[in-house]
Amino acid sequence: MKKIILSLCAAAVTLGFTACGDKTQSAGNANSDADIALGDSLSNAYGEYLGANFRSSMDQQLARMSDEEKANFNKADFIRGLKAIANRDTADLAYIMGVQAGMQIWGAAKQMPVQMQIPANADVMIKALEKTFNADSIGDAYSYQMAFQQVMNRAQQYAQDKENARLEASPEAIENKAKGAAYADSLVNNAGYTRAESGLVYKIDEPGTGDLVKANDRIKLRYKGMHTDGTVFDQTREEPMTSYAGRFIPGFTEGLQLLGKGGKATLVIPGDLGYGIQGQGETIGRNETLVFEVEIVDIVK
Repeated sequence: MKKIILSLCAAAVTLGFTACGDKTQSAGNANSDADIALGDSLSNAYGEYLGANFRSSMDQQLARMSDEEKANFNKADFIRGLKAIANRDTADLAYIMGVQAGMQIWGAAKQMPVQMQIPANADVMIKALEKTFNADSIGDAYSYQMAFQQVMNRAQQYAQDKENARLEASPEAIENKAKGAAYADSLVNNAGYTRAESGLVYKIDEPGTGDLVKANDRIKLRYKGMHTDGTVFDQTREEPMTSYAGRFIPGFTEGLQLLGKGGKATLVIPGDLGYGIQGQGETIGRNETLVFEVEIVDIVK
């Protein structure tokens, strides 16, 4: 999950000011009129700077809100919350830190369902925080970070699996998968095309010479990438491309390893060996089958 940042709460320590509302002076250090004037000038400039940042962040958030959310968002409430903390004395530092921690929990509880499609429970977070915070000893704090990261990794994978399942069931993905399978089947029924166990369909026009390409080989190659209707979406220009064979989509890398130096082949790559359910921008659709004509110009030792 992306780090949750509450932009409206981030500028409190921008200039390194301490959280102090005590207006008394230390003994023997009374402020002169010049001190006070400069302090007021600095305070005014800092306030305007924060106000501009808060307003800019607020405008961006308002632009993303629904009409109902906008109706419940009041600038006066923002100022009320700000004043409730800004004039606190240093004796209230623990309370202020608690407010900051509470804002982190509030942000996590609101953003987790949006960013990961997983419900979050603020009460559970608070109870866990209280238990750890009030413990006689917490031992190695790093162990808590590692435990959190493990659960986060699992949650991210869970969210990704849910999203992939949703995309897999989309009309575009279903149609592309069916069309690609029909196209590949029509080629396998013709002489010269073979289907590998992985699902890759290929035709070797020239096997090439010497050792076959390995995934960790650095090679020079030419290629032309096409949709199944023959429309070209990518190709090398006059000079061949140099790359490691293992740095391409799985079906492309598998096809390269069928050839030696000088080898040529046509590769028909199903979506699950290509760009998968995500596709590639506006060029390649979800689960789309792709066709590549490839030539191994050289294997660089």
